[in-house]
Amino acid sequence: MKYLAILKDSLREALDSTVLYVMLGLSTLVILFVATLSFKPLAAEKTMAKLVDGTIGVLLDAQKPEKMTPERLEKLKGQIGVYKLSKVEVVKGEADSPDSDYRLTISLQFPDRDKAAESRQDPGEAVEKIKEQFANAVEVGLIKIGDVHLTSEQEDPTHVYFEVATQPTLGTRRIWYTEPSLFFGAIPLGDVEMPLGMQLFVLTSVVISLGSWVVILAGVIISSFFIPNMLRKGTVDLLVVKPIHRWALLIYKYIGGLTFIFINNAYAILGIWLVLGLRSGIWANWFLLLIFVLTFFFAILYAVSTFMAVMTRSAVTAILVTIGAWFIFFLVGTANQFFENHKRVEEAKNLPAEKRDWTNNVFGKVVSAVHTVLPRTSDLGQLGNLLILSDFMTGSWSEARKLDSSNIDWGESLLVSGLFIAVFLGLSCWWFSTKDY
Repeated sequence: MKYLAILKDSLREALDSTVLYVMLGLSTLVILFVATLSFKPLAAEKTMAKLVDGTIGVLLDAQKPEKMTPERLEKLKGQIGVYKLSKVEVVKGEADSPDSDYRLTISLQFPDRDKAAESRQDPGEAVEKIKEQFANAVEVGLIKIGDVHLTSEQEDPTHVYFEVATQPTLGTRRIWYTEPSLFFGAIPLGDVEMPLGMQLFVLTSVVISLGSWVVILAGVIISSFFIPNMLRKGTVDLLVVKPIHRWALLIYKYIGGLTFIFINNAYAILGIWLVLGLRSGIWANWFLLLIFVLTFFFAILYAVSTFMAVMTRSAVTAILVTIGAWFIFFLVGTANQFFENHKRVEEAKNLPAEKRDWTNNVFGKVVSAVHTVLPRTSDLGQLGNLLILSDFMTGSWSEARKLDSSNIDWGESLLVSGLFIAVFLGLSCWWFSTKDY
């Protein structure tokens, strides 16, 4: 029971913080603002035209840096505009609904009549090319493609016309082009030329990125006072005489700091999840895991803060060193990701080993070595992006991983970060246990 009492005191200290209620109030304002967003579906022709000409495929490919080679970009440039949507007919369901079946009429342009005539005689190759246009969207479950065949009417002698049957999936709503507006439709934002899933991805990425920086920074500042306050003359004298291990006291103070950030994260993310689901029809269940990702991110910084607070008994020193460590983790992670992306491009080009400038870069190797032993805060940022992507663009974690070119070993990343926390907490407990107060 004595351990439970100490833990209860630590939690009460976090809950009694005025800043906690200020942060919850700010989170409420953000949630209410997001709740005013509306998304009006545009005509089916808009979305289907983007699927046919390859625009949506390019958006999906943009998540894969190794595919963005000059050769690949040139190929995509040549494809866009060659395939055109001529007509959209509703087969089953309501018009302009992402939940309906459609029959598309697609024209494939040829340089002259003879080439077009050859394709009409043997349409097999053209059919495969049309299916390739939809391949990226089909691969990640955003739409289903049925029968593809020549139409009975061929209007232009230099074009060949095909009919394509499409069926919706749970992910079709994500690629549907919509017109967003604020304050329940009062302020239209116009045609932003992005599918609904991409709009939600950008919106949540911005909100979570800015919000998490504010919450974590506030958490670092507020929680940095918890341990120095405990170590003040008079307070620490009463604590160390209690029949409880000093390391337990420190760990419970650490848990109290984590509670502060966990409550803020849970309230904000649950609120955004709820209002976005109600307003868009897309329930971002993987998005909820961000509560634990952001809390783990803070746990890394708070381990540094705890160590400095025990060493110096100064909240100011703990704040400055923790923010400095945060900045270093960010720089190393960003630099390592920069070099890794360029190395993957070189691998995709199959360059000889001696011509791989980024792979053989000495500075890049030093960055990689430093990155190996430091906590992977950048990886946690990438993990957050993948969770958002899995909800708003692909619909599942496994499909989102297909678009992830980072090749991050998540087990290693979490293990290294967890060991970093354990080492700094261990050093803090050792110092606190051996120090004479």
